[in-house]
Amino acid sequence: MRPRALAAFLIALIQALPVIALPADLAADESSSEPARLIDLVLRTREARLAGDNARWLEYGQQTLALAPDHPDLLISVARALAANGRVPEALQHLDDATTRGAGLDPASFPEFKDATGDGRFAALRERALKNQAPVAPPATFITLGKPPLQPEGITYDPTSEHLFIGSLTGEVWKIDLRGKLTAFAGANAGLREVLGLKVDVKRRLLWFVDGVFPDLFPGGEPKKDVGMTAVHAFHIGTRTRVKHCAVDDRPTLHGFNDLALAKNGDVYVTDSTTSTIYRLPGGECRLELVVHDEAMSFPNGIVLTSDDSRLYVAHIEGISAVDIRSGKRTQLSVPPDAAVNSIDGLAWDGPDLLGIQGSPYLARTARIRLSDDGLAIRGVITMSSRPPAGLNQTTGVVVGKEFYTVAGFPDAAQSPSGEPSVSQILRVDLR
Repeated sequence: MRPRALAAFLIALIQALPVIALPADLAADESSSEPARLIDLVLRTREARLAGDNARWLEYGQQTLALAPDHPDLLISVARALAANGRVPEALQHLDDATTRGAGLDPASFPEFKDATGDGRFAALRERALKNQAPVAPPATFITLGKPPLQPEGITYDPTSEHLFIGSLTGEVWKIDLRGKLTAFAGANAGLREVLGLKVDVKRRLLWFVDGVFPDLFPGGEPKKDVGMTAVHAFHIGTRTRVKHCAVDDRPTLHGFNDLALAKNGDVYVTDSTTSTIYRLPGGECRLELVVHDEAMSFPNGIVLTSDDSRLYVAHIEGISAVDIRSGKRTQLSVPPDAAVNSIDGLAWDGPDLLGIQGSPYLARTARIRLSDDGLAIRGVITMSSRPPAGLNQTTGVVVGKEFYTVAGFPDAAQSPSGEPSVSQILRVDLR
């Protein structure tokens, strides 16, 4: 699932979005004896809410929250459900938890809290939640991608040529110098589909990236061609020639390669969001080796390697996990009570810290994530920048010196708040 679709999907728990039919392989199946996946529970929660079944809204919402208890979006959804069932004190506890973890919103805008507006505790919570909406060092615009009309998702940097590379959902890869000059790198003649994560192998002068056709959680209109197909590519940066094309088509299993990490020995690690899997391409060869598959790691997305190539960090809906390269053992990182690292899209290193982009409207931030000494817990989370320009949703980013360049587009890829055609941007965050 593309990051913007993921953000919209979780917000559907909270906002009054219409019910839209889903592909059969992604639809909730209440008759199954298998434990419900987080995505199944999200769907049931939304359906119950829109049907006005408050008891089931709360039941499914609490089951969903149990799988991601730190997630501010889910905490807000359950708070609404509790209030709808007359359990206002418990609802306020969940709102308190969400705002403590950084969520910014106006809870008075939700009809479920209409009877709580005179409550002193609700007023205090609302004040805190509104303060959380205030921008923190908002990012600056580096370049506006007006022409051609790109739909960028991924970004990386080559320190040798001093170029940024961005991938577009329109099936193109472009490079940008640090003065903002945009140049085509690979396009339609390469037969690319939706380009997502990119990384540079500086030593071998290769640009690696993934493409494919992501399954839509909210399909509409004509079905997309080749849904569930995906691939990993490598292009030589100097010659712009493709040297690797590792295609995967296991339909009816729908794959969705999303992001990748490169090891010093040439191994390539790839997140497959739709199957909750991480694969390795040993030596960059077109052979998939399973590193870890875990349904409790819902929609793995951003991925990075430690400097010694011994451990992966991967972002997913439930939080961030560390994966031991040799054993494949996954450890989800614990977080303090005032932090949230859920539903991160792009993940990057900045010294010993991780940088994560959280596109949820309740956070809309770049977060600095400080790890414990053993790297298996989170000591704290600091908001480095929040609240990009109106309507823009940040996806991925790359560190260049003391700056963090991020991709930002419109979630619906259709219109800006002004009603004009949407124009994506590359933003810049000062990390000092």
